[in-house]
Amino acid sequence: MERIVFMSLIISLFLFLHAVEMVSFAFVHPLCSSHDSLALLHFKHSLSVTQTVHYRESSVPKTASWNSSSMDCCRWKGVTCDIFTGHVIGLDLSDSRLGGTIHPNSSLFLLHHLQTLDLSSNYFSGSHIPPSIGQLVNLAHLNLSYCYFRGRIPLEISYLSRLVSLDLSDERSLLQLNQFVFRMLFQNLTKLELLSLTPINTSSSIPINVSSSLRYLDLAATNLHGDLPKSIFLLPNLETLRLSYNAHLTVSMPKFNWSSSHSLRELELSSTNIAGGLPSSLGTLKALKVVGFYYCNLAGPFPESIRNLSQITRLDLSYNHLEGEIPDAFSNAQKLTSLSLESNSFNGRFPSSLVNLTKLEMLSLRHNLFSGPLPVTANGLQNLVSLDVSSNSLNGSIPSWMASLPSLIYLLLKRNHFSGPLSLIQNKLKGEIGAQMFSSLKYLDLSSNNLSGEVEEEMFSSMQNLYLLDLSSNNLSGEVEAEMFSSMQNLYFLDLSRSGLSWSSNKDSTNTTIPHLRFLWLRFCHVKDFPDFLSNSKELWILDLSENEIHGQFPKWFGVLVALQSLNLSHNYLTSLDHLPWQTPVFVDLQTNSPSEPLPSSLCKLSYLTFLDLSYNNLSAEIPNCLVTSARLEILDLRANNFHGLLPNKFPKNSGLIHFSLSKNQLEGPIPTSLVNCTYLQVLDLGNNKIRDTFPTWLETLQELEILILESNRFYGPIVAFKTKSPFPSLSIFDLSGNSFTGSLPIEVLKGFKAMMNMNADKSKGGYLFDGAYYLQGSTSGESYDEESMILFTKNQETKFNKILRIFTTIDLSRNKFEGEIPKFIGNLNSLLLLNLSHNNLTGHIPIEMRNMSTLEALDLSYNQLSGKIPEELASLTFLAVLNLSHNHLVGPIPRSNQFNTFPNDSYFGNHDLCGFPLSNECGQHKSSLVPVSLVEQEEEEEPGFLSEITWQSVLIGYGCGLAFGFAILYIIYRFQRPRWFIDFLETITHEMIYRVQRGRKRRMNNHKKRQ
Repeated sequence: MERIVFMSLIISLFLFLHAVEMVSFAFVHPLCSSHDSLALLHFKHSLSVTQTVHYRESSVPKTASWNSSSMDCCRWKGVTCDIFTGHVIGLDLSDSRLGGTIHPNSSLFLLHHLQTLDLSSNYFSGSHIPPSIGQLVNLAHLNLSYCYFRGRIPLEISYLSRLVSLDLSDERSLLQLNQFVFRMLFQNLTKLELLSLTPINTSSSIPINVSSSLRYLDLAATNLHGDLPKSIFLLPNLETLRLSYNAHLTVSMPKFNWSSSHSLRELELSSTNIAGGLPSSLGTLKALKVVGFYYCNLAGPFPESIRNLSQITRLDLSYNHLEGEIPDAFSNAQKLTSLSLESNSFNGRFPSSLVNLTKLEMLSLRHNLFSGPLPVTANGLQNLVSLDVSSNSLNGSIPSWMASLPSLIYLLLKRNHFSGPLSLIQNKLKGEIGAQMFSSLKYLDLSSNNLSGEVEEEMFSSMQNLYLLDLSSNNLSGEVEAEMFSSMQNLYFLDLSRSGLSWSSNKDSTNTTIPHLRFLWLRFCHVKDFPDFLSNSKELWILDLSENEIHGQFPKWFGVLVALQSLNLSHNYLTSLDHLPWQTPVFVDLQTNSPSEPLPSSLCKLSYLTFLDLSYNNLSAEIPNCLVTSARLEILDLRANNFHGLLPNKFPKNSGLIHFSLSKNQLEGPIPTSLVNCTYLQVLDLGNNKIRDTFPTWLETLQELEILILESNRFYGPIVAFKTKSPFPSLSIFDLSGNSFTGSLPIEVLKGFKAMMNMNADKSKGGYLFDGAYYLQGSTSGESYDEESMILFTKNQETKFNKILRIFTTIDLSRNKFEGEIPKFIGNLNSLLLLNLSHNNLTGHIPIEMRNMSTLEALDLSYNQLSGKIPEELASLTFLAVLNLSHNHLVGPIPRSNQFNTFPNDSYFGNHDLCGFPLSNECGQHKSSLVPVSLVEQEEEEEPGFLSEITWQSVLIGYGCGLAFGFAILYIIYRFQRPRWFIDFLETITHEMIYRVQRGRKRRMNNHKKRQ
């Protein structure tokens, strides 16, 4: 009996061991279902292995191991099988170079036991997500991200109720998700822990009820709108919330503790609308590591509760409206690696605790109002890579610790008030230890400060890895030459414009090279010759040597600059245009030089030229037709030369011309009719020539035209025969002064001036004409090209206006032979700033309707035959800064108002029957303010000019409420300084002051003689 029991135990043990062996074998190597093997092979053959650039070099097609010689699919790469049944339950084909189309009847959907499917980072371009995906009802994890699927996401994907993770994100928005499917995803997928749909266009709001299991929610850039449900912040397990780039989504964060306060690690809400500012409850999120709130319209102070976020690694509050001082709240943020507070209104001192953070890699505080000096010492920042405090009001010296930061690559301090010499940094750089400082620096921008003193060669020799160096707009001194920068073999950007440094060519040599230099600005650096080292700079894109002392011709080697895109040599003393490589540049500015020859024939070879300014030279002969035949040309400025003959008449039908200025030449003949092909034309300035023609009514087809100046030519005849109801709808400056136009004022033209009506209702038209056309001239110092200018004639003085504002609306029809009455319709031009109808033969009354011209700041109706009273209603023009009604036949009392009381006697001379202030002829008495005839004649001789009593001096200082225009002009001076404009402007004021003193003296002498 014992033997039987013993044998039974032996057999049982044997069977148990065999079972364990079989189970172990199954765990190690389950047998694949033949059904699944065939399905996988068919799926493989339906796709292709692609070689597109979308893949990493390390990516390997996993399906390469799938073949019929080994039907055990459980051994294939990317395949996971059930350990008991052998059914395929997992398929990972991510980053496998797969391409082609997944069809609705694909064998993939026969794998009914599939629980995990990952096809991410492949290239199924043109393929849709098949509705058959809904057949894989056991799926728990589905990843179709970065597969380049396109089209609509099928409703069937919401049937996969067991899904724990769903990732359909992509780098481009090729998929669409309608609102119904979007809501069904949240309604049916109640087990979801991970959902990523960025950047799929949903055009929906987030449902109130979402899976309470959610840990990761990424709906960035999905075009969400409406209010974010507060239930999102009550999810107990939420770790990552990404809702950035949904501009129409409004977020209201809890003001008290969050349910996810112990789990939330990443909160990205950038480019949404966060209502109510930043709540103090943000400080309760103890686990928070990443906060992204840029472009959120945030307002108010910096939240002090952020000091409680000890785990924070990245904080971005940039591009908001936050203000006030920043509390020194970063001493606990020892894990912080990135801090961006740029483009707010923070003020006060630089937070000193920041310089003690040891893990900080990126710090950006630019575009704020910080003031005071930077900390003198820094005990941290060993890992700082980028420091940007540009565009603030920081002052004092640049601290020497900046030269000791071992990892620093970007140092951007531009547009501050840093002062003093660079000696603190330069002294650090001397010696063996100093030689290693700044060794990692690649971008150094100290532009637009008040730095002074000499720059020593040691500073440059220690920065051998520099890519960008900008010292422009400072008060430095001394000479520099190309040799000092030759050790910077990676330097591609160098700007020394207006730095105070002088460029010396004494040591320039063709052997000196800066091999990768592409951008060079040496504006106002006392350059006397073309730097010879440029003959080796064949990669140069942009060259600015303007406002220097270069004489003579271009060197012969200049033609080797075959990559040159932008050339600015304006304000020099060049005498020839030979040796220029006209074939390649896009932007050429040679204004204000001394060439006196005809245009070179090589100019006809221009291929890519977009901008050409040859104004204020002595160029002669005729303008060749080939100059205007390029469809690429946008800006052509040939003002103030000696060109003569006919205007070119070869403008192509696809012309891209925007600005065409030929004023102050000797051109003759009619206006070329091919200008009608320039449908993008915004500025046409042909003033001060000898053009003889009738008014070109055919220009009415140019719907974009904003400035039309034909003044001081030989135009004649009436302005009639328009074919459209609203000619010139975009016109803001209309100057026909100094011609021989006849007939009545052109009412048809005035009715078309839509841009001079109700401008306040269309704020989108603000700004400057053709902004952004000159992108090639930008530099980090902020000195953009500013030659979009006009010459306006103001009281016998020409004033040059750069960067013409669109709100600068002007009509000047003075010094012509117009007759008849002023049309009542003129009152509809309620956005007009300057109106000059002087020196004509206009009759009748001043229209009462002019009271509607509420923005009018200057009005000149002098030297006409106007009669009747001055309308009392004009007293409502509270912006009127200057008024001239002299030399008419006006009668009765002068209106009394705060505004009219500011106008001097000169405004009313020559109207014998006017009375009241400021004239000595009081109303109701038989006294005359008549000015002696000899004096009137004298005044007429002295005042034949535009806006007879209007001076830019009076406009600038303003009368009464007329300050608005003054501020506009002051803004032009401040934002776009140009020496020519400013000098001309000062000359205008000087001439005006002298003129008034002389006239006053003559009056006193005449009165004295009369009394005698």
